[in-house]
Amino acid sequence: MSKLRELIDKITEFGINPKVELTDKIDVLKKLLVGIYSEYLNSEFELDETDYNDAPDFNYNEIKENVKSNFTDLDWYSTVLDLNKMEPYVEIGIGDSLDDLTDIIKDLLVVKWKMHNTSEMDALWEFNFSMKTHSEQHLIDLLKYLNEKE
Repeated sequence: MSKLRELIDKITEFGINPKVELTDKIDVLKKLLVGIYSEYLNSEFELDETDYNDAPDFNYNEIKENVKSNFTDLDWYSTVLDLNKMEPYVEIGIGDSLDDLTDIIKDLLVVKWKMHNTSEMDALWEFNFSMKTHSEQHLIDLLKYLNEKE
């Protein structure tokens, strides 16, 4: 749990601090994303059935502005909508790397809040749930975009 907490603290900094001072932000971001994904794939938890207060609603627009300030070169990208379709002309969509990172950070801020205000198991459940239902695809898309951008 301490490794996950450290990763979350570092990656959420990009969404709460508009001027993170690093010279190699993209490399750091890629390593953090891979670390988060590894923690997700290897995490185990037991359901904590305690009824806790809800996490606060973290402001998407504020987080996105900070992300934009820290990563001025993140942009839109194209993506294949169905990777399993083996046809000459596949349907493509548009992704937004700023939105991807903002959504990941917003979800991780909830996990971070739960780490401090509920229980370890509740925080791990939130982490797994948000990754499975939302952040995992953003993370994969963002890593692919960052890889292709180089």
